[in-house]
Amino acid sequence: MPLPSATPVPQIRPISDLRTDLNSVCDQAQESQQPIYMTKNGKSKLVVFDSDAYENQQMHERYVAKLREAEIEARYRTETFSQDAVDETMERIFAHWGV
Repeated sequence: MPLPSATPVPQIRPISDLRTDLNSVCDQAQESQQPIYMTKNGKSKLVVFDSDAYENQQMHERYVAKLREAEIEARYRTETFSQDAVDETMERIFAHWGV
């Protein structure tokens, strides 16, 4: 029986590290590809995230949203189309736009 995927332990650092050890914070964010929670007086105030990891997360969220939309549409739209009908429609669209 496979183990469930583990949620990574949040990385927490004091916000003063941005002033005193910025290079280390940047390196940690890039290496871990996980958000780093910066705290001030023990409370979370800021999140630092590597830009590539952030872009990947945003892309993943867009894909998930599109899949959810497709699932909803598939549930409520019972009409189906043959491949020939789809090809014909696409050819008409391309011809109209000169593609």
